[in-house]
Amino acid sequence: MTTAALLALFAGALAWPVPRLLAAARWPHRCPRAAIVLWQAIGLAGGVSALLAAAAFTVAPLSQGIPSALADHASNLLAGEPLVGLGRTNLVGLAIAAALAARLFGVLAMSTAATLRERHRHRHLVDLAGHRHRHRGHDPGGPGDPGSSGEHGEHGTGCRLCEHRDRAGTRLRILDHPVAVAYCVPGVRHARVVVSAGLLRTLTPEELDAVLAHEEAHVSGRHDLVIQPFVAWERTFPFLRPAREATAAVSLLVEMLADDAAARRTCGRTLARALARLGVTRAPVPAGTLSATGPVGPADSGPADSGPADLGPADLGPVSPPESPAVLGVAGVGRLAAVAAAVATDRTDPARNAGVRTPVVARIARLLDPPAVPIWLPGTAYLTAAVVFLTPVILLLT
Repeated sequence: MTTAALLALFAGALAWPVPRLLAAARWPHRCPRAAIVLWQAIGLAGGVSALLAAAAFTVAPLSQGIPSALADHASNLLAGEPLVGLGRTNLVGLAIAAALAARLFGVLAMSTAATLRERHRHRHLVDLAGHRHRHRGHDPGGPGDPGSSGEHGEHGTGCRLCEHRDRAGTRLRILDHPVAVAYCVPGVRHARVVVSAGLLRTLTPEELDAVLAHEEAHVSGRHDLVIQPFVAWERTFPFLRPAREATAAVSLLVEMLADDAAARRTCGRTLARALARLGVTRAPVPAGTLSATGPVGPADSGPADSGPADLGPADLGPVSPPESPAVLGVAGVGRLAAVAAAVATDRTDPARNAGVRTPVVARIARLLDPPAVPIWLPGTAYLTAAVVFLTPVILLLT
């Protein structure tokens, strides 16, 4: 019983206080990869601990040690006598373990299947509604392709869209829509990177290259597989606030991973300017896809004046208005000013700096002023993840 109680206590800690503390922490933004590993260890260890706690309570009367009791129960199952040696209270534990396992794995399977179906359907939609990029130098008969015009055409090294297509090996689709949006539809062999005509008219060639590099990082890193278990966790326990906070935190860390990859390939400030432009509209993207501006949700609605400290108005660099005013309109220009104001918050105003930053503003600030990463921080995070992951096994064997 002691082992079952310790496992249940550990599972409860990983289900509520630990995720809330980690979601509120700022150090994960310094090393997002190590923080994601820690999040994965917390989620996996929490589920395993809950299942082991119910199983340990069920088989406790069969033997002094839980491992031997589990072995005895397995032998009884093979012999066709699963209830031998179990009392009524132990049967309650067995029912709880079965229901919890069915809930966890059932929701994960259904959520994954629904996401795969939605991606498959959307790939067909973008193949039908969108069109492939045809560089003017390659195919002079490519009407209506914004990417083949002079603004994104040959700039010394050639067309940015052609470079992306040749470098990444993913299929690029252009949607004839005035709203600036870019996202990827993940897949093993059939990934798509989707951009809109409004995006091609809004961004400069350098900014477009940075956004495409961001989407390439999502596709090559299979970041969708990182987020999916947390989405399933949130759907399994929709009443748990930490489950929602964990999904939002991991989604933001995944975007930061892609930002880092794009900044290494292009320029962090250029990507920050592109995010400032795209952050104006925050256009929603289809379910199961990964957008350059991240998921749109309640977490994104925050005060515009709650920007980061230690940034001055010149840190964004030149952010000219979109080349096509029809893309954003008068209200869109006002929202662009709000995004720039949030990033340019005065460092001397502690009341404003104490607010909660929106995810896009936090990413822009991180790109403009990359945080210093102490040499011990990633190693400590990985070590903590290993300890969290191994704790259920240690509790079971002691």
